[in-house]
Amino acid sequence: MRTLSLFENDRLSLDRSIELSAESLRHYGSLYRHWAIAFSGGKDSSATVTLVADLLDRGLVPRPESVTVLYADTRQELPPLHNAALALLAKLREKGFDTRVVLPKLDHRYFVYMLGRGVPPPSNTFRWCTPKLKVMAMERELETLRQERGEKFLMLTGVRIGESAARDQRIALSCSRDGGECGQGWFQQTTSSAVADTLAPLLHWRVCHVWDWLVQADVELGT
Repeated sequence: MRTLSLFENDRLSLDRSIELSAESLRHYGSLYRHWAIAFSGGKDSSATVTLVADLLDRGLVPRPESVTVLYADTRQELPPLHNAALALLAKLREKGFDTRVVLPKLDHRYFVYMLGRGVPPPSNTFRWCTPKLKVMAMERELETLRQERGEKFLMLTGVRIGESAARDQRIALSCSRDGGECGQGWFQQTTSSAVADTLAPLLHWRVCHVWDWLVQADVELGT
């Protein structure tokens, strides 16, 4: 039996979560001419990219000069998930988004790294796969995008509170500095010479909001 709470009515609804995300995108997004979105094909990044596309289509958020979606293709996804990610990229291209598939270098790919170099399979205590398959490749593409745009851009991610205890601690620490607020997205500003500043517009979303939105985006919005 579920325990009742006196604060049950204070929990954010999906509509209110979307409203807060739109507010953060309007505020921080207006500071940049170019946006980029990190897309992995997972639920959080899929919710981020489809929400941004919908808000821009409906005019609820002003459209920047360019929006680039960077899909980190590890070549290790299950075929149905990989096909779904590529189908979403195709729809985004129809909406005027610049979409790019980011691949790890051949020497850093999963089986090359294990069978070619003899590195053990990744585990919870030895997670070499994330930096090799995703992070390094994405950083390389971001540097390229920075050179193409000629200025720092806004990087949107699907980071949410509640996905990782260690990540939640980092978010809480950064939000407590200089009176920082994270209720409408986690914004991280860097130096003017850096590649990008980062915004997590879905930071406050509950996992049920993510799934509800993805169903709505698929059935009603066709994204």
